[in-house]
Amino acid sequence: MKLPLGEDPRPPYVQAADVLRVAIHNGELRPGERLPAARELQRRFGIASSTVQNALRLLKEEGLIYSVLGRGSYVRAQDASAEGEAEAAADDGEVDSGGSDPEYVGLGDLRRGWQTATSPRDDPRPPYVQTADALRKQIQDGRLAPGAKLPSARDLQAQYGIANSTAQNALRVLKEEGLIYSVQGRGVFVRQLSPRDQFLKRYNETLEEMTAQHRADEEAVRLSGKADDEVAAELAAAEERFTKASTEFEAATAHRDAMRAVMEQRKRVSGNYTPEETAAKVQRLHDRLNEGRRRR
Repeated sequence: MKLPLGEDPRPPYVQAADVLRVAIHNGELRPGERLPAARELQRRFGIASSTVQNALRLLKEEGLIYSVLGRGSYVRAQDASAEGEAEAAADDGEVDSGGSDPEYVGLGDLRRGWQTATSPRDDPRPPYVQTADALRKQIQDGRLAPGAKLPSARDLQAQYGIANSTAQNALRVLKEEGLIYSVQGRGVFVRQLSPRDQFLKRYNETLEEMTAQHRADEEAVRLSGKADDEVAAELAAAEERFTKASTEFEAATAHRDAMRAVMEQRKRVSGNYTPEETAAKVQRLHDRLNEGRRRR
């Protein structure tokens, strides 16, 4: 399936990450399963390779997947006993991490050919910190815009599969960072960024775009399979052909104009004009006479 790039204002890598995140939480991608290769995701979603890499990076930051060098990316295995321990330690701010987007309906046949592997959880941070990170990322990438209302603690509890106290701890972290604020009886809202934070946000977005472009350029160079010397030689040859073609075009244009001048001279001598040319010539004479009268 292609992403709704023209309809969804969010960055394409955020949309792609949402699709994969929902697949993980809906069970389409089970713990330990290998995700499709980056090239396959690029083809199915209709996005650039750098966009796929940014989407995978986002999921890694959320603790949903991990990478094995030379083998690919895998869904992080969830430890069932850890979930019980997290609930028991909820008052201390510990809980499972996660995230979902219930609006997406599935991946269809994208799931075929996936492979399985197992790996222990390797994110040592407290779950409430992971939850705060997920919300912070949504604020930073614009999914939660300034003034937007955050889900309630109960909604966060259901969405992320965490205890209520853990949701409260995650919100507390964001409040201490000045990213959100509470309104009694109404809920929690995203704070309007200060001019400094707005500048930093634009700077980070620009930096991310430059990084993504650099990765895309590197990927294009890699896929070309050509060395720098080969590319330079082909460029020189192309420039030489262009110069030769430009010279031939200029010569042909000059020759055409000269032949037109010769033909016009012959017609003036013989008077062998077509009816259309004669009418146009008469009209030009009338125009000149009228112009002369106006000047008088």
